[in-house]
Parts: sequence; structure tokens; C-alpha cells
Amino acid sequence: MAKKKINIVLILAVLGLWGTVAYKAVSQYFFSEEVKTAAIASDYNFKARKIERDTFTLEKINRDPFLNKALLRAESNPAVAPRTAVSGTRKVVPVKTVDDKPKVAKYWPIVSYYGYIKSGDKNELVMLKIGNKIHRLHKGQEVEGLMLNKVFKDSVEVRFNKENRIIRKG
Repeated sequence: MAKKKINIVLILAVLGLWGTVAYKAVSQYFFSEEVKTAAIASDYNFKARKIERDTFTLEKINRDPFLNKALLRAESNPAVAPRTAVSGTRKVVPVKTVDDKPKVAKYWPIVSYYGYIKSGDKNELVMLKIGNKIHRLHKGQEVEGLMLNKVFKDSVEVRFNKENRIIRKG
């Protein structure tokens, strides 16, 4: 008998809780006393504002803030091209010209090594990105003044204007 009374009390408590939850959920939509306001006419006269642009000039930076080194300017020395991000440093290599023409500086091109394919004992095909173009080269082949000297698994040795460099894979 006691069990029956406890079950009835618990059922009434659960129904009361769920009834409260249902009333709160339904009352938002049906029993709202919220006053709806009509569009209020105002005396404010809105005019589109003209935005005046602020102009200023940028000064030339004479040093690199990250490397703390002086920058070379193309305007001050036309024979020197502006620097770009390269693995390693670029060196100016003078080129001898015929007929007393002015000397032109040659820079190492930007070279990336992507890997090689080995077929047979001696035949190796290397993928190099020179500038913005990808080239497939064999040992001893020359492209854009760059000659492939030696091929290793993780690097290659290239020659440009009588200077050798090793380019690592990456």
C-alpha cells in the first residue's frame, strides 16, 4: 500500500514539472503581452556623408627590419636587381661582353630540387624547378645557363657561371 502512494506522489510531481515546462514553452508564442510598436516617424533627416580619403606618401626603407641589413635599391644602381627570398645568398657574377658593351650582372636563378628517377645503371632523370618552370634534366644537360653536374638522393650539384652549388631536396 505504501508503494502505491509513493508512485502516485511521484507521478503527480513529474506531471507538475512537465506541465510547467510545457506552459513556459507555449506561453512564448500565445500568451505574450509584448506591445508591438509601429514605425515611429522622426524628424531626423539622414544625409549621405561624403567620405574624404586621407592621402599620404610612403618613405623608402633603407634597411631590412628583420635582417638588420641595408637594402640594395634598383633605382640607385640599375645593374643590381632587387633581392628576393632564396635559399642561400645570391652573388653577382660579372659577364664579359663583346664590343665593349656595358657589363650586365647575372644572378643565380631560384632553383628547387624535387627528386630523381633512376632507370638502369647510369640513366637518371632529375626534376628541377628553375625560376617558375619545372625541367627534367639528365646529368650533364644544361638549361638556362645552369648545368647539372652530380646527382645524389637528397641533393644535386649544379653549375652556373663557373660556380658550383649543391641544392638540397625540399
